Amino acid sequence: MEKRPARMPNVVIVGAGFGGLEAAKLLVDEPVRMTVIDRTNHHLFQPCFTRLRPRPFPADIAAPIRGILGRCKNTEVILAEVKSVT
Repeated sequence: MEKRPARMPNVVIVGAGFGGLEAAKLLVDEPVRMTVIDRTNHHLFQPCFTRLRPRPFPADIAAPIRGILGRCKNTEVILAEVKSVT
């Protein structure tokens, strides 16, 4: 009898804030598929607002989510807003 390869579990991470990005980084080498869902296509580092000049450049305080998770080959990033979880 031929053995089928086991399906990898799909981990869904809602939000690419500090917690969501840290969770994704911890799972990068695990045998899972990851789906990261966020309303925006960037991670905004808000603590920098107080340290930068009065009008910071967006590139100084924001980074593209796909760029941050670029080495995560098992990750898909979806631009969407989660309305409910069932």
